[in-house]
Amino acid sequence: MSTSTTNKRDQLPSLLLLPFPPHPFNRTLLNAAYRPSLTAVLSKLKHAANPHGASKKLIIAVAVPILQGPPYQLRAKTLLWSQAQSLVAGLYAIISVICARLGISTEMDDDDDDGRSGKVSVDATVILVDHDRGRKPLSAEDKALRGGSGTSGGSLIETNNTVVVDLASFAEAYHPWNYIFHVRTEQGIKLNEVYLQMAEGKMVGAANKIRQEQLVAVEGGLTLNQGLGLTSGAGGEGEGKKVSGVPVVCLGGTFDYLHPGHKLLLTAGALLLGPPSKDELSLPATSPRPRREPCKYLIGITGDELLKNKKFAEYVQSWETRARNVIYFLSRLLQLSDKGWREATGPEAGVHIDEKDGDFRAAFRDGTIIVQCVRIQDAFGPTITEEDIDVLVVSGETRSGGKAVNDKRAEQGWKTLEVFEVDVLNADEIPEDVGEDVKGTEDFTSKISSTVIRQQRAAQATGRSEAKI
Repeated sequence: MSTSTTNKRDQLPSLLLLPFPPHPFNRTLLNAAYRPSLTAVLSKLKHAANPHGASKKLIIAVAVPILQGPPYQLRAKTLLWSQAQSLVAGLYAIISVICARLGISTEMDDDDDDGRSGKVSVDATVILVDHDRGRKPLSAEDKALRGGSGTSGGSLIETNNTVVVDLASFAEAYHPWNYIFHVRTEQGIKLNEVYLQMAEGKMVGAANKIRQEQLVAVEGGLTLNQGLGLTSGAGGEGEGKKVSGVPVVCLGGTFDYLHPGHKLLLTAGALLLGPPSKDELSLPATSPRPRREPCKYLIGITGDELLKNKKFAEYVQSWETRARNVIYFLSRLLQLSDKGWREATGPEAGVHIDEKDGDFRAAFRDGTIIVQCVRIQDAFGPTITEEDIDVLVVSGETRSGGKAVNDKRAEQGWKTLEVFEVDVLNADEIPEDVGEDVKGTEDFTSKISSTVIRQQRAAQATGRSEAKI
């Protein structure tokens, strides 16, 4: 293989296929199941050569029977949101602990950094993929029903009324890769075999052909009762609520140096979206079926003026950089194209953002999903200026803000918003490895704190080992 081909491949994301989570699960069981595999992959990426210096991107696809509903009624799917976001939270918590102990940064690159800071960084994204044990590669009949042949015909991507897609659609849309990692367990090997068969049509040609050196098996952990799905109570207390998707989801934050805590919040909000079908967008007025508008993901991002009193405020990223990074991250969850990555740098390379002052927008999935980032100058943002919002997503730290928003909307005579609370990333529930002598919680917290990331930037700029907070 030529040096130029290798260098180009180094810019691509890598894939880790994780088999079904334990059932039921908590963070201790997730740690036992996934930590060995995640540690092996993150360690390999840390030491892998990257002549371009930028962070190495890793997509972590978790196979789980997440969608419920009749198999052939694609517009009638539901998912247990609380359990789904809890699974994502557990994975990001484990990733953050591992990265803290391996000395790996987890935030997204700056627009103007391109790795020149010299730090080792892995930009990981967790994606839940609908898949169950009995699912086999698509038959010729299945492919025909989806509208393609897989190699020269139409796309095999199949969407539904949620943002979650099945393994066949994932294989069709997410490619090519630098490395493809799979877990060396019975379920991990089976998952890898099915995935490779589903992705076979995308692995042709010199640029996309997968070489043996790119297929890497890693150690697996201990998992019981795999493949049973996210049923009620699987991820914590209570029955959980089935969600079939809503038209407008709203959340807010600063999103400075986008890190795993931000990624969890943004992913949890995305899991609530209910995109219409492409046909529903274009129905004529005379149609007996109602025409639908695109679903909207409305994200309020704190304006620069409100951040002047933040610690190390001079290192706060600009609003424009923070808004772009939010959209780039969400593109990894929402962008679907049978052409895969449009450029070698990864999924966000093909994203078009309509940029206006304080208002950035991007459309995904044939215009059925609109992501809109708006500048906010107060604690309420668009929740009290736009009436047509359905739900508000908050974290444990911002729970009181949800009540304040609804009180304000009630004063205005508007409907109150249903509030969904996302789990907090907490290292206390992640057991330390035997023999480890590290300050787990302290190191973990520093890796998911924008303040500490700015502190590190300040120290690097001044040539000191540490800047005081």
